[in-house]
Amino acid sequence: MIRWLLTLVLLLVSWALPSAAQTSDANSSGQRPSNAVAPESAGNPSPSAPKKVWTNDNLSDASRKISVVGDKGNQKYPMTPTKTADPATVERIRKNLQKLQGQVEDIKKQLASYKEFQEGEAVSTSGYQVDKGYGRIPVEQQMIMLEKKKKDLETQIDEQLDEARKKGIDPGQLR
Repeated sequence: MIRWLLTLVLLLVSWALPSAAQTSDANSSGQRPSNAVAPESAGNPSPSAPKKVWTNDNLSDASRKISVVGDKGNQKYPMTPTKTADPATVERIRKNLQKLQGQVEDIKKQLASYKEFQEGEAVSTSGYQVDKGYGRIPVEQQMIMLEKKKKDLETQIDEQLDEARKKGIDPGQLR
């Protein structure tokens, strides 16, 4: 019985709303008759009160608790990680990072040497490597290979730093 009554009320309201919207649109588009009653004074209060905007002048009148950015009482999570890093893990990651950064520095030096060679300047070191011999690959291709290797090493460095961050290691511990 209650369902039927609720359904009937909803049906009547859904029919009444479009007709009310049409009549208010017709009145607002044309001139309002002088004997027409304003919609605010017709006894239909607005469905929701307007939202209050608080300023610094009337902030003391606010009834609810006000959140302040940077307030230590409003923080949900602690600032420092709860788990501590294993010293062996820190040392392993630090050694890997130093090794990778050393390789990146060597590649940067080789790239600088190749750029000097391309510009026609005298190269400070000879191109002969005792353990490898002379290279027959053109300089441009060697530079491309070195750039790719440098990107790969930088990706490995980023992965090491991400691993350290996930394990709760501060960046200062890796220096």
